[in-house]
Amino acid sequence: MYSTLLIAILLMIPGINHDAEPTEGEKERAASFENQLDSGITAFYKTDWDNARTIFRDLQKENETDPRPFFFEAMVPFWQYFFADESSEAADQFLEKSETALEVGNARMKSIPQDTTTVLMMGGLYGYRGLVAASERQYRTAVRSGASGFSFTRKLMGMSGNNPDVLIGQGLFHYMMGTMPREARWLTSMVGLSGNRDTGLRLLEEAAESDTHTSTDARMILVYLYHEEELYDDALRIVEPLVDKWPENVIFRYFLALSLEKSGHEQQAAEQYRVVVDRNHPDLTSLRDRGRERLEYLTASSEH
Repeated sequence: MYSTLLIAILLMIPGINHDAEPTEGEKERAASFENQLDSGITAFYKTDWDNARTIFRDLQKENETDPRPFFFEAMVPFWQYFFADESSEAADQFLEKSETALEVGNARMKSIPQDTTTVLMMGGLYGYRGLVAASERQYRTAVRSGASGFSFTRKLMGMSGNNPDVLIGQGLFHYMMGTMPREARWLTSMVGLSGNRDTGLRLLEEAAESDTHTSTDARMILVYLYHEEELYDDALRIVEPLVDKWPENVIFRYFLALSLEKSGHEQQAAEQYRVVVDRNHPDLTSLRDRGRERLEYLTASSEH
């Protein structure tokens, strides 16, 4: 079974008239759709992104009203940007694809207002748009996106109670608002928003420890943020289970190597960097190059 970013269960059944009992043909098409989506998400978490993109785009053509394939296709450039190279090209691609996913999600919400899955995705997309915009110093967009994401989080709280997915939304909101640079704080004050860095990290930790599919995504976000905070032992504690669960994932593997190095485990770090370099992921060449640089540095250091 796969782990998803903001989807605890697959609630939306595509191609079925919900006012009537589905026919056997409709049930078969729905089951096939879900199986393909499962395969695409698994490929996504393995960083087999060419395969994942192909699956998601085929599903978009099959059912253009289901926001899930649009959501996950948008997450590919988000991961590439946020966890790998921070290139403006990847940021623009994410913002463009997430805009399409939000349009499909908004249409879905009009027809099924209480669809929990769509609320999860909408909140997640707005939250991640806020993080990317903040990284690109587009603070107005960051604040607007953060506020929109938090509104979906509040809506989900009213619909689902203590859902671990809510913790990610709350954690992202608090961390982003609590770490806004001084020159942007007037924006958050103007719209009456505030957040706390420590609260954000604590909420993400709670999500990471949950026994739901949310934990994978909360852990990856935490690993990144702990590196930003130079809390490398915490990053190592969080990333090791990710690599155990998804050993094919190049991003997880790179952050394991970096966490090991920063925590003083240089020989183990070199072994993990070597895996990243050998895999030579076509979408993550920046990680390969950084891994090679760190491996050469550690090799040279061990020879002296």
